[in-house]
Amino acid sequence: MILIGLTLPALVRAEAATDQRAAARRLAEMVRNLCARLQITDDVEVSIDEGNDKMVSSEPLPGRAHGYRISFDRQFLETLDDNEIQAAIAHELGHVWIFSHHPFLQTEELANEIALRVISRDSLKKIYFKLWTRTGLSGNLGELLGPEHVPHAALGTTVLP
Repeated sequence: MILIGLTLPALVRAEAATDQRAAARRLAEMVRNLCARLQITDDVEVSIDEGNDKMVSSEPLPGRAHGYRISFDRQFLETLDDNEIQAAIAHELGHVWIFSHHPFLQTEELANEIALRVISRDSLKKIYFKLWTRTGLSGNLGELLGPEHVPHAALGTTVLP
């Protein structure tokens, strides 16, 4: 009985580590796919951290001219479905794209504009709502995502609402 009591925590830790490695591999695959779609050739690492006040963030890697890291807060990541994870990654890759093309233009709006090349507006809305719920902050989706374009059925064109 004591042997089981001593072994169980080790098994739980090993299982959690295996789950985290599988999650990291899944995130890395999403990053690779989205980098290809956005034509980003820089090296992008992904990490799952126990604490990230921003919930998801990106930064240049020190000492590497074309290396970046996207970091997820573990608890926040666990609340996201695959579409939301892809939206978060696409947004952060928008920042990577800006870092490598026009670093002086680094804005949330431009990162979203780049992300919208590969993901839906609705998935970005969902990630912002979850982010704001988690952090207690809020923002203006119209400013962050730009005006929403609605197809005009009769003309087959797009109009602003």
